Amino acid sequence: MIGFSLFMWAWQVEPRRVETVTAAMEMPQWKRKEGPPLRIAIAGDFHLRPNGGDLAHKYMETIMEARPDMIFLLGDYANGHTRESSMAPETAREYFKMLKAPLGIFAVQGNHDQYYGWNLWRNMFSGLGIMWNDSLLLHLPGGRELQLSSVRDDYHLRIRPEELPLRFSPDIPHILLSHVPDIFPLLAPGTADLVISAHTHGGQICLPGGRALANISREKVKFSYPWSQLNGTPFLITRCLGCSVLPLRFCCPPEIIVLEIQ
Repeated sequence: MIGFSLFMWAWQVEPRRVETVTAAMEMPQWKRKEGPPLRIAIAGDFHLRPNGGDLAHKYMETIMEARPDMIFLLGDYANGHTRESSMAPETAREYFKMLKAPLGIFAVQGNHDQYYGWNLWRNMFSGLGIMWNDSLLLHLPGGRELQLSSVRDDYHLRIRPEELPLRFSPDIPHILLSHVPDIFPLLAPGTADLVISAHTHGGQICLPGGRALANISREKVKFSYPWSQLNGTPFLITRCLGCSVLPLRFCCPPEIIVLEIQ
């Protein structure tokens, strides 16, 4: 009876208990600039299933409750390894159009999006004004500047160091978005002030205290949540929203991260 109750919790309850986790950091380059903290909502690994409209609506609603200035979407919008196992981009559009942020919404590719067809997701996002780019310079209130870069998922399509975005200037903060955190061996010190990743699901099925029972994402190193320090670079890693492999979460509830940068 206890085992059945725990299974029902992991299957029907915990995957719907989306948490909002807060984090903060300072950018030394902004110390003499004016303006309120930059508030960023971070969400990844939606793994939208064909009949997952209720969860999709909850994800978007939770993101908007954070009142973000900017939104980062970190990949794996598609679920599974076939189109039949995933919500279609044209259906997902009705949920992603709920997202609004005055300073922009930015999306990167995840490994599951390759199975469905990344161009279809990218075109859907483009139609909603959601942006992706190798690297761009953002001009923020108070005279602040921010370099925002992204890399394609390297879980199956291996990228080379020479493909990484170049830093514009050490005087401009540089945030790098990567679906997988395993990009860290390619980063030379000082390449970025912050890397933001998803993919790991925090283990998804864990013991009390957060120790993962299985390494479902096959990452090569053990990460801490939400912060890790790798090769001298801060990594902010989300436990993500959806479920991969098994539709279960235990002692690892789905989350969005709200990052405030001053």
